[in-house]
Amino acid sequence: MRDLTLELGIFFIVDEVQTGVCSTGKMWAHEHWNLTTPPDFVTFAKKMLSCGFYHRHETRVQTGFRHFNTFMGDPVRAQLTAAQNKFIKSDNLSELALTTGTHLQNRLFEI
Repeated sequence: MRDLTLELGIFFIVDEVQTGVCSTGKMWAHEHWNLTTPPDFVTFAKKMLSCGFYHRHETRVQTGFRHFNTFMGDPVRAQLTAAQNKFIKSDNLSELALTTGTHLQNRLFEI
């Protein structure tokens, strides 16, 4: 799919609102897909404690404040996200999610 979007010049957008922040054993679920290049846009919210998106350098806006939202410039959410990300790394939560998820899948497929 990713290669096709590149060939056709279509943006590849991944919505990680539900799947992001280590719930699949990686920070972003699309990291499991072995894409040839990263998505053009990735949206996030909820588990990141803030909302937004990140995108490829080529798609950045040329003038500031073109993508305004409720949480833009919210220093409290930025601090919460930074603290959360420290815990994810220090407590190795990605690996824990991957191990637990693998165990759950293995047990489900045994039935």
